[in-house]
Amino acid sequence: MSFIVFVSLGGNLGNTLEIFKNSYLEIEKKIGRITAFSNLYQTAAWGKTDQPDFSNQVISLETDLDPEKIMSELLAIELFFGRRRDVIWGPRILDLDILFIGNQIVSSENLTIPHPQIAHRRFVLIPMAEIAPDFLHPVLQQSMLELLEQTTDLQSVRLID
Repeated sequence: MSFIVFVSLGGNLGNTLEIFKNSYLEIEKKIGRITAFSNLYQTAAWGKTDQPDFSNQVISLETDLDPEKIMSELLAIELFFGRRRDVIWGPRILDLDILFIGNQIVSSENLTIPHPQIAHRRFVLIPMAEIAPDFLHPVLQQSMLELLEQTTDLQSVRLID
């Protein structure tokens, strides 16, 4: 059975746009075919603010992998590009997060899907609303556009040309 998966990409070290482009190849090789790309956005650092701005994007892809396998492949791709987890919310070359796997709800020791912070992060909601405005959050039962309109996150999210 095939699922549509939404993944957020983020990074603020190195040539982020080139890293994103190269990561698409790895994602398609290891997980599944990318079906949509949001625009790229620039966002001030969230959580730990004394670092460079982030580039952010959301993609959707088709896969028949199970959630744990998707996560392990994303972590391997981050590592392949040099991701280090030294500081919580710290600078990073590449951050890949599963936002949704269809309408699945997963709660395990290693994985929570949907991603628990979606409704509180404009840098995720804006690109999600761009590629899937009517997609319903399976827990909150609201569309991406509705969540974007209601979020209390006021952080600036700028389109990168």
